[in-house]
Amino acid sequence: MHKFLIFLFIFLTLSCNNVNTPNVKVEIERFEDIFFNTDANNLYKVKEDFSFLFPPQYDDQIWINRLKDTIQNQLYSEVNLSFGDFSDQKYEIESFYANYLEYDSKYKIPRLITLTTDVDYRKKIILTDSLLLIGLDNYLGENHFFYSSFPNYIKSTFNKENIVIDIAKEYAVSVVSEIKVDNYTFIEKMINHGKILLFTSSMLTDTEDSKIIGYTNEEFSWALKNEKNIWANFIKNEYLFSSDNNLDSRFINLAPFSKFYLSIDNDSPSMIGKFIGWKIVKSFMKVNSSSLNELIQYDPMYIYNNSKYKPSNYE
Repeated sequence: MHKFLIFLFIFLTLSCNNVNTPNVKVEIERFEDIFFNTDANNLYKVKEDFSFLFPPQYDDQIWINRLKDTIQNQLYSEVNLSFGDFSDQKYEIESFYANYLEYDSKYKIPRLITLTTDVDYRKKIILTDSLLLIGLDNYLGENHFFYSSFPNYIKSTFNKENIVIDIAKEYAVSVVSEIKVDNYTFIEKMINHGKILLFTSSMLTDTEDSKIIGYTNEEFSWALKNEKNIWANFIKNEYLFSSDNNLDSRFINLAPFSKFYLSIDNDSPSMIGKFIGWKIVKSFMKVNSSSLNELIQYDPMYIYNNSKYKPSNYE
C-alpha cells in the first residue's frame, strides 16, 4: 500500500507538470547582452546580425560611444541583475504563445529580442510581422531608482509581471484594429477597448483582471463598487453616442485619474471607460454563445445592443 501511494504521488505530480508546461518553445535573443559584451572591433558582426537596430544614418562612433557610456552600462547592469537568464519570463511568454496559437493556429511566431531602450516607456513592446522587441529597462520594478521622476500612475506597471501582459495587449490591439470603423462614438470606443482587454485576459487566463487593465487592487475595487454610478453619469451627460474626442482624455487614456469633474475624481482610477467597455463585452460573452474570433468581428454596436449589460455596485 505504501509503495502504491508513492507511485500515485509521482504519477499525479508528473501529470500536473505536463498540464502546466507550455507546448510551445521560443528562442529569445538577448541583444543587450550581445551588444554590451562586444567591442569596437567586433561591432560589425553585431550590426550584421541585428541590422534593423542600427539605422544607417548613424555613424559607428555613435554605437562605440554608447558602449562606453556610463549611464548605458548602468542600465545594462541593472537589467542583467534583475532578469538573469530570463527563464521565468520565457516560460510566461511560451504560455502566452501556446494560447495564441489556439486562437490562430497558422500564426508564425516572430523573432523575439530583448534590449534596453533608454526607458522609453511609450515603446516598451514593439510588435511587427517578423519582430517582437522587449525593452527590459522598462520593467525593473516600479520603485526602481531609474523611475524616481515618473509619476505613480505611469510607473505602477513597470514590473516584470507586466512583460507578458504588455505583449498580449500588443497582440490584442493588432487583432482588434484589423476591424476598422470611421467616426467611432464614445460607446464604440469603450467596447473596442473592452474587446482588447477581453482578448488579453483570454490569452492570460491565470492573470488577475486588475493586472490586465493596469489597476492596483484598490483601484479595481473602486471601479467595481462605483460601476453603477459611473454608468449613470455617462447616461445623464449623454456621453455614450457622443463623438467628442475630449472624452478619450477624460475616461479612456492613461492619466492620474478619470475626469468626471466631480469630487470623486481624485479617488477614481484613469481609463474608467475601458473598464466599462470590458464589463459590457463580458456581459455579451456571458449571454451569447460566441467564440473569441466572432467577438472580434462583431460591430461594437451589435455587441452593445446584445449584451444585456446591467451595471451593479459589486462584481
